Amino acid sequence: MYPNQSQFLEMQKSNMDAIQALGATVFQATEKLAQLNLAATRSLLEEGAGAAQHLLSAKDPQDLVAITSALTQPGAEKFAAYSRNAYTIASAASAELSKVLEAQVAEGNRKIGEWIDVAAKSAPAGSEHAIGMLKSSLSAANTAFDAVNKAARQAGETAESNIAAAVAVATDAVKGKTKKAA
Repeated sequence: MYPNQSQFLEMQKSNMDAIQALGATVFQATEKLAQLNLAATRSLLEEGAGAAQHLLSAKDPQDLVAITSALTQPGAEKFAAYSRNAYTIASAASAELSKVLEAQVAEGNRKIGEWIDVAAKSAPAGSEHAIGMLKSSLSAANTAFDAVNKAARQAGETAESNIAAAVAVATDAVKGKTKKAA
């Protein structure tokens, strides 16, 4: 009727595997973000020094405006690319974490269902109603989890499209200002 020691050990091993997978995913995403930030910082420092040299070479205010305008557009485009890369890393990590968690929840629900079935076979007469309530509760919990998961995916897709639209608008605005200044 009750789970035995080998079933608990199997469940603990499964949980440890999931924790390792979650940890590895978070570590990989952190590593990618750190590499992205280092590359962006290196590029910013190098370009900043070059930009300072260009600005110092301006001979009059019109020349200064032209140099400033020329420097603005690539910076905005690089920021947009950085934002897209950072979002891609975060989105991929989130998808991997969701996949691991969904697998764990599915496996846990399967095990609970098996335990309920085993308990039902050895339950005393008249407990069918209680067993039915347990199965119904498990089904309701699964339905609720699926609904929350679906809503989270939709929110992620909406956020992704909003970020893409905001980046496009910002890039277009910078391009428009650069053309007007030139």
